[in-house]
Amino acid sequence: MSHFVLIHGAWHGGWCWGRTAGVLQAAGHRVTAPTLSGLSERAGQASRRINLSTHVDDIVDHVRGLGDEPVTLVGHSYGGFPATAAARRLGERVAHLVLLDAFMPVEGEILLDHAPALIAPYRQAADADEAWNIPPIPSAAFGVGLEDQAWVDAQLTPQPVETYFEPVHLGEAVAGQRQTYIRCVQAPGDLLAASVQRARSDPAWSYVEIDAPHDAMISHPGLLGRTLLDL
Repeated sequence: MSHFVLIHGAWHGGWCWGRTAGVLQAAGHRVTAPTLSGLSERAGQASRRINLSTHVDDIVDHVRGLGDEPVTLVGHSYGGFPATAAARRLGERVAHLVLLDAFMPVEGEILLDHAPALIAPYRQAADADEAWNIPPIPSAAFGVGLEDQAWVDAQLTPQPVETYFEPVHLGEAVAGQRQTYIRCVQAPGDLLAASVQRARSDPAWSYVEIDAPHDAMISHPGLLGRTLLDL
């Protein structure tokens, strides 16, 4: 039995993992999918005080609260940034770090270094309105099918803007910690090009592709669940 800790991406919440969690649980594994501060059912907390470090702390605190068993930590999309930093802090508590179609950070990066054209307009919007956070984009852009788009769109909430602007601090790599990158090949690759290249060129990472869109946990839970189990 393994314990999978599933970390959502921008605008989402722990709810997005429900289908995939069911696949993993049916195979006998434990699963938790926390919602990060300021998002989904925690959207009322959103403020400028919530940044990338807040989300790293969310993950570290969650894993430490589970007991002593090692976990498989899965970070999706934006979640790759806080999940990678948390995995470094947690050390041997994370047996396996999995990035699912995620941004793979290097020391000192901000997430918007992967989308530099958005740096100026996002900063201007945030400076002009203290209440402004990054609005969600339609779920169709994540490859969510027509049958689920209304449900998913209703769940998405603005992303705390400072999570995209705070530089990531990674610390030392953890000896013996497995690392796998899963690329969803139906998703556009421009924003993830640097991350995919890092994963494919670094011998410390295994690289896997699945035939699914970006929100594979919603659209292809069976395929994603089996892939995680095979790892």
